[in-house]
Amino acid sequence: MQSLKHIVVIALNTFRESIRDKILYNLFFLAIALVFFSIMLGEWSVFDRAHVIKSTTLSIMSLSGLLIAVFVGISLVQKEIQRRTVLTLLSKPISRVSFIVGKYFGLLGVLAVHLIFLSLLYYLILFFTHSNPTWSLLSAIYLIFCEMAIVVAVALLFSSFSTAVLSTLFTLGVYFAGHLSNQLLEQVQFVKKMGEIEGFGSVVLERLAVWIHAIFPGLYRYNISSFVVHDITVSKSYLVWQSIYALGYIGVFLGIASWWFSRRDFL
Repeated sequence: MQSLKHIVVIALNTFRESIRDKILYNLFFLAIALVFFSIMLGEWSVFDRAHVIKSTTLSIMSLSGLLIAVFVGISLVQKEIQRRTVLTLLSKPISRVSFIVGKYFGLLGVLAVHLIFLSLLYYLILFFTHSNPTWSLLSAIYLIFCEMAIVVAVALLFSSFSTAVLSTLFTLGVYFAGHLSNQLLEQVQFVKKMGEIEGFGSVVLERLAVWIHAIFPGLYRYNISSFVVHDITVSKSYLVWQSIYALGYIGVFLGIASWWFSRRDFL
């Protein structure tokens, strides 16, 4: 119970600190500007206006969430280390595991508020432009939140033992690998099937693609905008399984981050 209390206190302080961050406001207003820009794209596009607005806005929500997860998330731990305030915190009866988990939930709260505001704006735009604001769009927004929850855990993992620049590069690398791993595996298997690569090279390339697909989180699973935009309903079982999938990776990343952070010497 004491550890839970510490996690809640750290999460609330992290939430308040992040809300005051100028980077967060810049990203938030940039996202709002891009959302309104999607209306103009819908007007100029030769395609259906509703489809353009929906797909563009969902992409903006995903991109702005990624930027918040990376730049704000990595700075959470790095600021504490650089200012040496981490020594003050850890000198109190607060475990390092509680510190990492509290930071995680604090930023997750910021991301949730960010997506809620953009979702409200999203539905208002769809309503006033007569673009069929269906409830099924919430499933796409929820999966974006699950995806960003994984990315936040990745950002905290790298920031627990690396510099801010390297942590940013590593996190972005995991993000792109998570989105491209499925396509890489399919392409390698297709090339092997066509006989363009044979022998030892094909075996090594396929094994490498399989390992990348297995190790990195499959973030491509959370991009269902093409289904939702065309009013194709995503089953509830899919949402449940992807939630469990996300929780599994979050637990692994936070576990490694907590273990590594517990071994660091800040003196």
